[in-house]
Amino acid sequence: MSDDALSTSATTAALLTRIPNGKVLAALFGVNGLKGKVLENSAGTLGVLDDSSDIALHAAAAIISNFAKDGPLVAMLRKDGQITAWRYLAGERGDTQSPGLILNEAPGVVSTIMSGAQTIDDIAATHPDKVFDAHMGRFAAFRLLRSSAKMAKRQRP
Repeated sequence: MSDDALSTSATTAALLTRIPNGKVLAALFGVNGLKGKVLENSAGTLGVLDDSSDIALHAAAAIISNFAKDGPLVAMLRKDGQITAWRYLAGERGDTQSPGLILNEAPGVVSTIMSGAQTIDDIAATHPDKVFDAHMGRFAAFRLLRSSAKMAKRQRP
């Protein structure tokens, strides 16, 4: 089996958020015991979970959308070449969304990952400053959140 066939048949579970800072989403993953990688992009951040099961995806979406209550989050699952998307708001799962519309409005890199053309590791190889590892303990994640909050506070006018 070729590498291309493997990447398009693999399962990918991801969260597309409006959180503008990849380090913050990675820290939120860590504080909540979620594992994966986060890609900072022009629309916000894309968190790709290590555990691509339906249960893990929906649990992670509820947790992260409950934190980022002011905007919707989209949970996406690519399984056997089929993409399914759900909207979450304030921790609550909403309607199934059209993946075509979601990906049409998302940055190209999100479409590339969700289509299976590239993995988040492929993106990390070419854009290491945009991909953040979310494999950290809760204390390290909490410290990262605190330092990010302090930096944001200093940058305000």
